[in-house]
Amino acid sequence: MFTYNLKEIEKKDIAVYGPSRALKIVCGLFAFFILVGFLIVFSEEGWSNSDILPLVITFLLLLVALYRDNWIISNRDKAFISVWGFGPFVKKNIYPYEQIKRLELTHFVKGIHGSMEQKATLTHKAYCVLSIKMKGEEEDKHDIEIIPEKSSAGKLERLAPLMAAYSGLEYYVDRPREVKIDPKRVF
Repeated sequence: MFTYNLKEIEKKDIAVYGPSRALKIVCGLFAFFILVGFLIVFSEEGWSNSDILPLVITFLLLLVALYRDNWIISNRDKAFISVWGFGPFVKKNIYPYEQIKRLELTHFVKGIHGSMEQKATLTHKAYCVLSIKMKGEEEDKHDIEIIPEKSSAGKLERLAPLMAAYSGLEYYVDRPREVKIDPKRVF
């Protein structure tokens, strides 16, 4: 449902990684039209128990339209900025470049221990994790995205080095892709 894209905004010297704006606009328009339809029916017929469904759908669509989950790579501020929340109620975390050790792309198979063989099966799904690894003794990690390797279809593997090059940070990948790309699934 949420398709994340990397978009460079040259005027501000930033790159934004987050959900597409088109999804938010479409959800907002659907919510608007459902609400207008509800108000027309409500003004003519009054309230009934079946009127709760359009209100719930409108509320959920508005949540999707107002949701923000962006990672901003700011060369002007020399920082990765995480912005997430709903509408004006957002939380910002700022990670300056000098505190970041590297940008890394790692893979894991859900349900399999690190010491076991990491091969995806029907019951165990392979995942990609794009994260920033911080400097210091603890070497904290902050995940940018965790996505099934098959759903990523190589997109995360192509975007991660671009993000590292844009920010000028070191890039680390633990292994190459395991899942074959379906030629029918082109971006």
